[in-house]
Amino acid sequence: MKKLAASVIVVGACLAQPAWAMESTTFAGDAAEAEPVVSVRVDDSDPDDGVCTGTAIDPHWVITARHCVEAAATPGGSVRVGQGDNQRVYQVDRHEVAPRGDIALLHTTEDMGLSTYATIADEVPSGSVNIYGWSSDGSGGSTKLPSATATVRGESPLALFDAPVALDVALDNGARIQPGDSGGAIFSGGKVAGVMSAGLFEDPDNPTEEEMSSNAAVAVAPVAEQADWISNVVGGADPAEMEAEEEAGPSWRNVALGLGVLALVAGGFWAATASRSARTRGR
Repeated sequence: MKKLAASVIVVGACLAQPAWAMESTTFAGDAAEAEPVVSVRVDDSDPDDGVCTGTAIDPHWVITARHCVEAAATPGGSVRVGQGDNQRVYQVDRHEVAPRGDIALLHTTEDMGLSTYATIADEVPSGSVNIYGWSSDGSGGSTKLPSATATVRGESPLALFDAPVALDVALDNGARIQPGDSGGAIFSGGKVAGVMSAGLFEDPDNPTEEEMSSNAAVAVAPVAEQADWISNVVGGADPAEMEAEEEAGPSWRNVALGLGVLALVAGGFWAATASRSARTRGR
């Protein structure tokens, strides 16, 4: 992932590939939680560019970072699933970007055929979380998926794409998030609770040795606010129609229901008042 300075924001970690990437002494192995974590290539025409991480949440859908897909000239690319000798590649034919936040969905032309798919969390994570990143020049190369534990430290100022909030997450035990890990999921309680958006360094072009060897920090886009949008897109809803409905505001049916509730409340208030008046007159 491209680095972010405290004073300068450089998004689009998939636009260039420095010599370092996710480093960790631990790997996912056959953990069920990590099976849906995939490597994303937003442009198959250049093998050295456009690499991110994503997570399969449905046989045809992968969640990743919005800035990854917006780096591509046209929708397309591919995702690579599995580890070791069991890896397979599936073509992507379209993507959808969330109304807010550094979140996007990729659609594959074929069923990815995984035994399990990740579930989207409906709560913002806190405390300890798990992280996976598929940067091919990291400690796992292109065959072993590095993993790490991390801690949500609070809010980050790097809330991209009009997101209401972003999270500041620190990796444990010297693990580092770097190029190719953008879009990777933050897992909390076994669910996808956020998407890695941007790494944090004081100087984005010259990170110090101390920064490189210490626990890295990463800005994370929580997915809870977009959980309904994600569910609707994966379920087959038309994103354009969803956006139009959101802009149009509440439907007349909802307004009528709201008026009905107000009428019930008003009626109850009137009945209670009349009852009190009757009791008063009877005294």
